Order: sequence, then structure tokens, then C-alpha cells
Amino acid sequence: MDHMDLLPNHVIRMVQLGHRKEVLRCRTIWVCVGCHTCSSECPNLIDIAGIMDVLRQLAIHDGIPIPEKDIYRFHKHIYRSIQMHGRLHKLEALTHFKLSSGHLFSDLPAGMKMLLKGKLELIPTKVDNKEELERIFSHYDNRRRSFESYE
Repeated sequence: MDHMDLLPNHVIRMVQLGHRKEVLRCRTIWVCVGCHTCSSECPNLIDIAGIMDVLRQLAIHDGIPIPEKDIYRFHKHIYRSIQMHGRLHKLEALTHFKLSSGHLFSDLPAGMKMLLKGKLELIPTKVDNKEELERIFSHYDNRRRSFESYE
């Protein structure tokens, strides 16, 4: 929570109160990594991670500057990995992020530990129904174009 300017529950409350500009300008929506821990633990069954995803898309749509370009770049590579495979291939997404950000070796010791513990798969797993994946992403084609052209 050190990097968040608002706690996730505060973001949700601000959404409820209609504070669109403040919410879309906060760092929290970009720092959220979408691990879904908050969503699975929420006693009110609110999909907080899903809401953060929507808020990021709204911020992009509204042309609101992202607090840190590396955060946006990170999310872009995750999105591309899911688009290609139907699932996140962490090693691929992280490698592309590291190459694009110029921080090639900043997390190398942690990355090596994750690799040795089997937390990073060398070969991506893919969904079986590629046509369905393409249909899903084509449905969001306009959003994808705005997402890609934001940088």
C-alpha cells in the first residue's frame, strides 16, 4: 500500500460518490496489479480488481495522464500476453516490459528465484479455442486502439 495514494476501499467509495476526476487521476488504479486478492476477500462481494481495470480504461479514454509511464507499460505488456495466449505468460510479459522500460536487470535476483521455484513458466500455455479468444478481443477493438495509441 506504500505506493497507493488511496486505499482500494476509498477508491470504491469515491466511485459511489461520483468523484470521477479524482478517482481517474489517482495512482491506486494503476498500482493495482489485478491479483484479485481484494476481490476474493471482499465481504461485500465487490470485484475491486475488475473495477480498477474499468477505471484504467476510463482514464485512458478520457486522456488523463498516467502517474508513471512504467505502470502503463507494464499493463500494456500484460494485456498483449493475454491477447496472444488467452492467459498471462508472466515471463514473456515481464521480459517485454523490462526491454521496453530499460530496467533490464533491476529485478533479476527475484526473477531467478521465481524461475527456480517454478513460478514462471518457460513456455506459455494457450487456450484451446483461439477463435473465441479472437472474438472476445475483436469485440473490444475500439478500446484496444485507444489503449495502444495512448502512449
